[in-house]
Amino acid sequence: MGAGVDTLPWPPELDHLSASSVGMLVRCPRQFQRRYLFHEKEKPGESLIVGTTMHSTLAWNYATKVSSGKDQPVADMVQYLNDEAIHAAIKEAGGIDNVRWDSDPETARSDSERITSAYYRQVVPRIQPVAVEEQFTLNFESVRVPVIGYLDTRESERVLDVKSGRAVTRKVKPSWQLQGRLYSLATRLPTEYHSVSRAKTPGIVTALESEDMVIPVPSDGQVAEMARTLEMASATISYYWERYGMDQDWPTLGAIPDWSRNVLPCDLCGWREGCPAWS
Repeated sequence: MGAGVDTLPWPPELDHLSASSVGMLVRCPRQFQRRYLFHEKEKPGESLIVGTTMHSTLAWNYATKVSSGKDQPVADMVQYLNDEAIHAAIKEAGGIDNVRWDSDPETARSDSERITSAYYRQVVPRIQPVAVEEQFTLNFESVRVPVIGYLDTRESERVLDVKSGRAVTRKVKPSWQLQGRLYSLATRLPTEYHSVSRAKTPGIVTALESEDMVIPVPSDGQVAEMARTLEMASATISYYWERYGMDQDWPTLGAIPDWSRNVLPCDLCGWREGCPAWS
C-alpha cells in the first residue's frame, strides 16, 4: 500500500475488494452499499442456480482428476448433479421460495443436467486441471484493501472459467474483462472463457471455436491501468464512506447509465423497491 492509504476513511465491514464488488460499485454505489456494507443478498435468479450447479459438478470431477488424470464416469457425474449439486445450489440461494424462477425448479434441474452433460462430453476430456477453486490475493499500491478472487480451474498453461447463459457468446464480454485480467495477473497465465448456452441443443464455444475467448497475460501498461482503476474504486469508497457512511443512501447511478449500455442496471437489481431513484 502507498504512504497514507491506510489513514483514509474506510468502512470496517469491507476487508477486501473483488472484480464483482468493483463492477457493482461502478454500476451503482447504493447497490454496492446494500450488498457489501449491509451484507444484504439479492434474491438469486434461476440462471444462478443453473450456473452454480454446473460449476460445482465440474469442480467435483476436477477435484479427483487433479491427481488421477481421469474423469469420473458420465453416469456418476449425472447422479452427483441430481443428488447433490442442484440441491446444494438451491440451499445456498436460500431455498426454493427465495429464488426468482424464470420457469420452475424442475426445468432448472433438467437444463443444468443437459448443458453440463454436453460440456462434460465435448470439452472436459481435454482438460487436465492442476488446481480447482483456488484463491488468489493481489495487493496494489494506493488501494486500501487487497483484491481477492477465486480461479474456477487452473491448468499448467491457462486458467479456465465457464459461463452459462441463454445464448452462447463468441467473445469475452466487457463485464468479464476485469475478472479475467486479475486472474491472468495473479497466475501469469492467459485466461480462457468457455460459453455454454441453455438451448435445447447446447451451444459451446471455447478458444478452439473463437480466439476472442481468451484474455492474455496483461502487459505492464495494462497492469498499471488496472491498478489505477482499482485505486479509483478504493478512493470512491473512501469518499462515499466519509460523506454518507451507513446512515445515508449512497448515490443511485444505476437509473441513469451512460448511453453505451444496452441494459439498465436497475432491471437486474434486487433493491429497486424502496430505492430513492424509483420512489
